[in-house]
This record gives sequence, C-alpha cells and structure tokens, in this order.
Amino acid sequence: MNRSWIGLVLLAVGAAAMLSTSSCGRSQKLVSVTLQPSGGFVFEGFGAAGQFTAYGTYIHPPETKDITNKVTWTLDIANFGTVTPGGLVTYMRTDGCGSGLVTATYYSDPSNPESGSAIIGTAPVSGANNSNCQ
Repeated sequence: MNRSWIGLVLLAVGAAAMLSTSSCGRSQKLVSVTLQPSGGFVFEGFGAAGQFTAYGTYIHPPETKDITNKVTWTLDIANFGTVTPGGLVTYMRTDGCGSGLVTATYYSDPSNPESGSAIIGTAPVSGANNSNCQ
C-alpha cells in the first residue's frame, strides 16, 4: 500500500514540474508592434531629433518587451530626414514642411525578408510649419 502512495506522489510531483516548465516560453509569438511615442513627433527645425522605441507584444506567455534593435526602421516621406537602426529620427529640412510615417518592421526571417512574415508598427512625424506648406 505504501508503494502505491509513493508512486502517486512521485507522479503528481512530476506532473507539477512538467506543467511549471511549459514550453510556451520557448515558442513565444510576436503579434503586434507599437511605437512610442505613439503620437509621433513634430520637428521644430533642421537637425531636430526624436527617439522612437518599438515594443513587441507577444503571446505564449503574454509579454511586452523592447524590440527597438530587432526591427527595420524606415520613413515613408522623401527628403524629410533620416532614421537610424536604433529608431532615432533626425529632421533634415529647413522649411518646416513635410509629414509622413516612421515605420518599424519586424521580419520573421530577417536574413530573407521576402520569405517570411512582417509585423509593422507606425507613428506620425511632421515639420512644425507643415500646415503652411504647399
């Protein structure tokens, strides 16, 4: 009788250990990318800069973490400015004009972006004088 109880206790302890070391943490899945500040930046003049941070929201288990250096950064407006691989946007116009989006793209296969999936986050950017531009 004692052996069967010991066997049941060991079985219960083993099951509890397996449940506590779930494989979900090893197979986290990114479901969205958000940028901060989400409202973007309005640049006052030539050389003004703003730092964006990309946050990834994961499931299995749920978690949000900084992925700024794991995304590809782009601006969708020509001659507006530059964006570094770390999310720093520098305004390069002297007239205060221009508006667009800064985009952070996470590729599931960074070495071959065309072959995998992409998850994108965006935020607006504009020049302080943009409402007076043609």
